[in-house]
Amino acid sequence: MKRNRNAHALANRLLGLAAAFVCLFAFIPTAHAEEARINITANPTELTDTGNVVFTFEIANYNADYPMSDVMINYNGTVYDVLHGAQIPPSGSARDITLNLTVNQSQLGKPITFLVTWTRNGEPMSQEAQYTIALAENPIITVTRTADKTNAEPGDKVTITYSLKNTTKFDMTNITLIDENISDTPIFQDETLRASRTVSYDFTYTMGDESVTSAPVVTYTVNGKSKTFSSLEPLELTMVLIKLDMHVTVGTPTATGVTFTIDLVNSGTQAINNIQLTDERGNAVNDTPFDLDPGENRSLSYVIIPIMSEPLREVQFQLKGVDPFGEVYELAPADIYEVYPYVDASQINVTVRAETITPWTQESGKLYARVVITNHSTVELTNITVSETTIGVIKNYDVLAAGETSFDQEIQLGSPRNLNITVKGYDPTGANRALATCVMPVAYGTETAAPATPTPEQVGGSSFNIFGSINSGIMTVLIILGVLMVLSVIVLVALTALERAKRPHGFIEDDEEDDYFEPQPRTVKHAYHDVPDPEEIRYTQRMFATRSEEAPAVVQEPIRLPAPPVRPFDQPPVIFSAPPRQQEPEPQAEDIAQRLVETARTRYTEAQSVASYRPVGESASPIAPQAQEQREQASVPRVFDYKKQPKAQPAKKPTVTRVSKSGQLDDYDEE
Repeated sequence: MKRNRNAHALANRLLGLAAAFVCLFAFIPTAHAEEARINITANPTELTDTGNVVFTFEIANYNADYPMSDVMINYNGTVYDVLHGAQIPPSGSARDITLNLTVNQSQLGKPITFLVTWTRNGEPMSQEAQYTIALAENPIITVTRTADKTNAEPGDKVTITYSLKNTTKFDMTNITLIDENISDTPIFQDETLRASRTVSYDFTYTMGDESVTSAPVVTYTVNGKSKTFSSLEPLELTMVLIKLDMHVTVGTPTATGVTFTIDLVNSGTQAINNIQLTDERGNAVNDTPFDLDPGENRSLSYVIIPIMSEPLREVQFQLKGVDPFGEVYELAPADIYEVYPYVDASQINVTVRAETITPWTQESGKLYARVVITNHSTVELTNITVSETTIGVIKNYDVLAAGETSFDQEIQLGSPRNLNITVKGYDPTGANRALATCVMPVAYGTETAAPATPTPEQVGGSSFNIFGSINSGIMTVLIILGVLMVLSVIVLVALTALERAKRPHGFIEDDEEDDYFEPQPRTVKHAYHDVPDPEEIRYTQRMFATRSEEAPAVVQEPIRLPAPPVRPFDQPPVIFSAPPRQQEPEPQAEDIAQRLVETARTRYTEAQSVASYRPVGESASPIAPQAQEQREQASVPRVFDYKKQPKAQPAKKPTVTRVSKSGQLDDYDEE
């Protein structure tokens, strides 16, 4: 009992001592308790290098009597007015005061001191607050990539999943992912990934004709710096092409069957094993299965023998094999190859002939003909058409019966002509053949029936022509007529040449209106020389001596000049005449000759000389800028008057006659 009392007393003493200590510390004044409380937070809380940090301040006024005014925050010597003149009331606080400040790398991992200043009741007050920005490890984005399959055939869809994870404490912005072998455009871009977040993106890729490698590159911005991530392992997407090409060549049908040549080529990237080829009836083309590696080929030969009871067989081929993944590979082209029973030309023997029942007349404009088709073929002929070249189809048969088949046909014709009749049909191979042809001549006739025209029969299915000998005779006659025409032309040319050779020289036959012979130019000869010609003087003396012996009274006739060789038709000829002479004493012949020669030698202009003093044998032309030279004539005596002739006077157009030595008219004389 005594022991319990002692324990209770000790407990009371210890409790009183504790209460005394509490009261002691509670009433001791401190700066924090008396002045203010400052709390600081930062975002981000750590950096790897120099960067910006957003600091948030909360300032509490612990004084219950006076407000805090002119509150300022000083950082690295820079003062920031965070309240802009506002006050913190007594026992009040100001929150969400933010400052975006740059923190240098040297400040990372060390306390950063902020000095907060204010005024209380006119007395300046200050208090420090610290915050430490940790030095963080290098923030790197984490990228992973997966594909639902890595082996695909061309055209298959492959789903690629890209995953990005931000394991740091910093937000990452401007994230762009590029996989240029997969897509020509970015998979995604300008995305933002918050701290400790993950994002995934599915992209559907269509496999092409080649294998591709996925190697994505990611660019992003963290803490204001641009970074690139490209250390992801490449992913190979293999193009798996399992393909065989089949080319079938059909041979020429023969009596032993139709030969098919089948060429197989492995045009893929994978080997195909246990290849077996069969026809549409399941018959094996190759006895033993075989393998084909990429690029290899194999050629197979297969013979199909058709039977007559089966008019048509549609042949198809299909192939089966095993690919490298253990799956069955099948190839079944849709091509169908038609195989008919073999038909030789000797198995078809059809002839046709046509005969007139009622001849053609101009009154009726029509005739009745009978067409007879004889079929001695050993095969069936179907879809028979009987046609005429101009008229068209005149008869149809589904099947051409063996033996003779005939029918009568009314045919309308505007005028008589030959009828070309053709028989066509299909043999068992499906080939459309021209079985037989014939020609039926149609001429003017009477109402009485004419005897049938014999028509040669066809041999071996070939076509024929009638009246071959008549055609040959007509051709021979035409050739003979052509030779005779050529000989006639030759004889006509020879006779024309002989006739022209017998014509006089210079004669021009104006056979055509467009024939034109340009006259040769002539050189105007002067009527005098500087020195008189003695022969000319003697000749003139003899002429005057002869005149003196004749009758003295001779009337002077006008001298008539010939027309120029070329002159316009509307220009009248020029006539020169001598005026009547007065009676003078007749001089001697020597004096007259001498005086005439000297007078003739007097110089004049070329036009006057030619017009006034001209030889008798030359033609005179009127004064013109250019004169054409006349054709040369035989030399004739020149007679000169004893004095100069006067100029020509206008007169009526007389007949002009040329005087020449031979007494003949020149080629260009006018009558």
